[in-house]
Order: sequence, then structure tokens, then C-alpha cells
Amino acid sequence: MNNNWWSNSNTLATLFWFRSVLIIGQVITSLLAKYTFAITFDASGVNTVIAILIGINIATWLRSKQHDEVATLEIFLQLLVDLVALSALFYFAGGAANPFTSMYLLPLAVGSILLPQLWLLMLASLSVLAYAYLMWFHPEQHSQHNHQAFNLHLIGMWVSFVLSAGVIALFVVNMRSALQHKDQQLVAAREQAMKDEKLVSLGTLAASTAHEMGTPLATIQLICSDLRQDHISQKQIEVLTTQVQRCKQALTDMSAVTGSVEHDQMQDIVMFEPFLTHLVRDWQQGRPQLECALTVKNNSSAGIVAPTILAKALINLLDNAADASPQKISVMVECNAHEAHMVIQDQGQGIADELINEIGTKPYSSKPDGIGLGAFLAHEIIQKMGGKVNLSNHHAGGVVTSITLPLRSVDA
Repeated sequence: MNNNWWSNSNTLATLFWFRSVLIIGQVITSLLAKYTFAITFDASGVNTVIAILIGINIATWLRSKQHDEVATLEIFLQLLVDLVALSALFYFAGGAANPFTSMYLLPLAVGSILLPQLWLLMLASLSVLAYAYLMWFHPEQHSQHNHQAFNLHLIGMWVSFVLSAGVIALFVVNMRSALQHKDQQLVAAREQAMKDEKLVSLGTLAASTAHEMGTPLATIQLICSDLRQDHISQKQIEVLTTQVQRCKQALTDMSAVTGSVEHDQMQDIVMFEPFLTHLVRDWQQGRPQLECALTVKNNSSAGIVAPTILAKALINLLDNAADASPQKISVMVECNAHEAHMVIQDQGQGIADELINEIGTKPYSSKPDGIGLGAFLAHEIIQKMGGKVNLSNHHAGGVVTSITLPLRSVDA
């Protein structure tokens, strides 16, 4: 069923109680009509219909206790049973002249909650046809009610019913769809608020970490300088010094941009193609054993905002691809005047289908020593810039990371 907020058991239980009220109302009405108002009608026919309806209702109650999926067709058939039962009751008790013919609207009201619009329109159409049948083909209609004024009254009742059924089938369903859409927007807003809270916490943690690591790194750098003067393991010392400098630069950048994309948006817009080329080449220097094939198509003169924090996001995604495929990755970029489409493809083992949609929505890492913040932060940064990140498994193996980024005119 399309309405996820109705569970299977609740749906059938709702139909059971609706039909129970309908049966009780019909029993009371029949008793009053026969014994209080002495109205003549086919009591045996009415009692047969009520008995059949009670049996169907008991079956519905037993069905509601099961945990199988309830299809839309089953709900439609349940309401169709009520429609046919009402038609039979009216047929045996006055036809279209029965004062309770407006009860045809009850299955439609329930259907407006439980059924998609197409199915509800089918149910409404059948209701109109059933009502019309009672007007023109009831056996007692012409013998008892052949007066022209009364026939006009019946036609007016039928037109009123058609209008009411149309309002329920169209207007009410559209209102329900609008409310469901608003609910979905509220859920998405709550999820985004939770993500923003995580980012704020991470930003605070990043600033604190940058402050706490500054002094130890400065001490390590001083020791490296002393060791270099002793000419001990010069090659290893150079590597250690380089890595310490890299850590300090990363901490400096993190302190400058932590917590806000807007901070970087005050900078000048830089041309995207040179920015990306320079970024990839600099990043590859830290992985000399990796072959990175960079292809840029349709070079655009458009620019990108927030280059510093965007560089951090793209480097995180490049690092993930390189960790999965240490020998070779490919980066393909295609630009137009308004957007840049970037594809990072690795040759790794791919990601399990049940996990691929979760990456970026919460911290996740498949590496034993990873903490999973890189992909999460990259997704959030790019989304806040108005872009999109999508991950998919390639049929030949590996992961394809598709990135869409908005571009602006450099003169803007």
C-alpha cells in the first residue's frame, strides 16, 4: 500500500470497525422501520444481505490478525463489498427513494484515506453507477413513484451525490497528498537539522583538536630539526618532517574554515578548471605510486565559490577512491556555464548494496582504522554548496562517485 503511515493490521481493523458500524446501523434501521414505523420492505432480502456482511466482517477480523502484506487491490475489494452490500440493501428497501442513500459516501470517505486516487476514482464511478441503477431499474420505482415532481427530486438527489463523490475523490485526496508531502518535508527538515547538529559538533571538535595538536606538532618539528643536525637517518627524518608540516598545514586550514561554508564564500570566485587541475596534481604528489587519469571536457570559464573548503571535500573523496584502488583511479570532469559534473572511478571491490546509500548520511568507514568522517563531511559540504554526491557500483568493479557542483560567472 502507498500510505506507509497505515500498518497492515490497522488498515484491516479500520475496515472491520467501519463495517461493524454499518451493520449495526442497518439492523437498528430495519427494526425501527418494521416495528415502529410499519414500513413495508423486503425483510428477508435485507436480512440475507446483513448476514452475508457479518460473515465477511468476521473473515476481515481474522485476516487483520495476520501479518501478511495488504495490497491496494485487497483494500479496494473490501470497500467494493461494502458498496455492493449497500446497493443490495437499498434495492430491497425502497431503491433510490431510500433516505439513507447518502451512505454511499461512507466507503468513499474511508477510501479517500486508504486508497490511491486512481483506485478511489474507480470506486466513486461504481458508486455513481450503482445509484443510477437504483433510480432507473428498481422494480417498484415506476409503480410507486411515477409522479414527475418526485422523479425530479430523485434526480436532484443523484446529482447531489455525484458532486459529493467527486469532491471526496478529487479534493479530499489532493488535500491528503498535500499533507503527506508536508509530512515528508518535515521529516527531511528534521533529518537535515540532525546533520547540521553533527556538523556543528564536529566543527567544535575540529577547532579544539587543532588547538590541542598545535603544541605537540611544534615539539615534534623541533626534535626533527635537531635530529637532522645529527645526520641520523636523513631520509626518514625528511619524510617525518614533511608529514609534520602537512599535519600543521591541515590544522591551520581546518581552523580557518571549520563550521561554515559561508566563511569561504566571501572569497573571490576562482575558475573551476584550473582550480581542479591544480588540486588533483597537488593531491597526487602525496601518492606518487598512484596513477590518476584526469580528463576535462568542455572547458568552461565559469568559477567556483568556497574553494578552500570544497578542496577539503574533494580530497576526502579522492582519498577514499585511492584507498580502495591504490594503483589507479580516473577523474573525469565536464563543465557547462552553470554546472560541473565530476566522476571519480576506482577499481576496488565496490561497496555492499545495502550500505552504499548510507554513506554520506552518517559517519561510516570500511577501513579498520577509519572513523568515517571524510565521506560524511564531503557530502555535507557539497550539499550545502548546492551540489550533489551520488555513489554507485560499476558493473566491471569499483565505485563510481558522481559529483555535481554549481558554477558561477567569474565576473559575478
